[in-house]
Amino acid sequence: MRRHAAACPRKNAPRIAENPVAQATIIGIGIDLVRSGRIGDAVRKWDKRFLNRVFTPIEQEYAFSQAFPHLHLAGRFAVKEAVMKALGTGWGKGVRWTEIGVVNDPGSRSGARKAGTVTGKPRVDVTGTVKRLMEERHVREIQVSISHDTDYSIAQVVLIG
Repeated sequence: MRRHAAACPRKNAPRIAENPVAQATIIGIGIDLVRSGRIGDAVRKWDKRFLNRVFTPIEQEYAFSQAFPHLHLAGRFAVKEAVMKALGTGWGKGVRWTEIGVVNDPGSRSGARKAGTVTGKPRVDVTGTVKRLMEERHVREIQVSISHDTDYSIAQVVLIG
């Protein structure tokens, strides 16, 4: 007698318990929308005082290498807010803005990207108190997406454990 195919799993099919993706847990999700002009206004008003308080040197270097720096700064600001929302802590507990940094794949502005060897996608690096909070919550990975137009920047963050 022949059994139904669904009742007989393939011999070489991976089990869910053996699949690391199946074991991933979403620890938190955060999203933030920023009016890009607000960041541009803050840079004009406070200049380095604002920039150094909120953005890492790498973030500043990247943004000011672009045609419209305030758009890229706003996107990175949105990431910082989204990370804190995903953690569920807000800006308390001694967290500093610069403990959350956004870096891009190093090939994002080079010819290597055309060859398909790099993606140019953003990555979040954390240090200090934010890193400790991530470790306490068993966060293994931070997924991030940033988008912007002329008026707004948006970022979404998913913390995976």
